[in-house]
Amino acid sequence: MGVLDRISMLLRANINDMLDQAEDPEIMLNQILRDMEGEINKARGQVADMMAQEKIYSDDLQAAQQNSAHMEERAEYYVRQGNDTMAKEALKRKADADANVAVLQGQLQAQSELVGRLKSQLDALQAKYQEAMANRDKLIAQVHATKAQQQVASTMQNLDVNDYSGDLGRMEQRIRMESARAQAQTQLASEGGDDTSSQFDAAEQNNQVDQDLAALKARMGMSDATPGTTGSTGQ
Repeated sequence: MGVLDRISMLLRANINDMLDQAEDPEIMLNQILRDMEGEINKARGQVADMMAQEKIYSDDLQAAQQNSAHMEERAEYYVRQGNDTMAKEALKRKADADANVAVLQGQLQAQSELVGRLKSQLDALQAKYQEAMANRDKLIAQVHATKAQQQVASTMQNLDVNDYSGDLGRMEQRIRMESARAQAQTQLASEGGDDTSSQFDAAEQNNQVDQDLAALKARMGMSDATPGTTGSTGQ
């Protein structure tokens, strides 16, 4: 796999998904970071090689351009000397140099574009690596939290809530019944009372009524007559 393929694969890697599938996220994340660092170092070395080749193409192009210019000067020189044979030879060599210049220009342009892409992808990979390093603890904590939530959900699924709810419901009903029974017993005891106490209460009430009647008659100027006698006088 070439440097471009390796960098592209790492750039597309979803670290969160990889951690979710790992038995030990911390070990997995450390391995991912080591792999990324190793690939970055390899990519950096290969990018340096591509840049070196670009430099060679540039130097070769400059030499070919200088050779073309030199052959043109030689051709002009021989023309001034009246030596057409040597002038033609110089022009022939200039044509070869110009052809070489065209080839080298194409090679240099292609190499420069390749180096540009490699450097861009290398920069992106380094940025992703730095981001992963900065978020290392956060990523691990996130995965641990997710696994804890999954564990709780699994426990809740395995727990027979209905059985416990039924037991609690029966216990609540029993407590309510005991409370209601105690209240009923208290009410019955209060209503039943003591017959002797009830008779005393009635006697005291009748005595108070007699006193109220005597006071009323005194205010009306009537003698202490019986209720039957008073009723007859009124007729």
